[in-house]
Amino acid sequence: MSQLAKAAGLAGRVRINKSGCLDQCEHGPMVVVYPEAVWYGNVQPEDAAEIVSEHLVGGRPVERLRVADECLNTKTCPHRS
Repeated sequence: MSQLAKAAGLAGRVRINKSGCLDQCEHGPMVVVYPEAVWYGNVQPEDAAEIVSEHLVGGRPVERLRVADECLNTKTCPHRS
C-alpha cells in the first residue's frame, strides 16, 4: 500500500504502518485511516488501490469495506464467535 500511496503523490503526507490485528481479529485483515478513524475489514491486497485512490486521494471512504462503528471494540458484534 505504501508504494501505491507514493505513486499517488502522497509521499510525506501519509504514513503507512504495519501492525497486528488491532484487537479486531474477527474482521480479518484490517486497515484504519486516521484522523477520521475509518476502519476497513477483511481487506485483501486487491483492495489497496481502491482505498488509496478513493479515500486517501479522493476523501471518500470505501463503504463496501468499512466496518460499522458498532462492531468496533465491542463484545456484542455479530462477527465475534
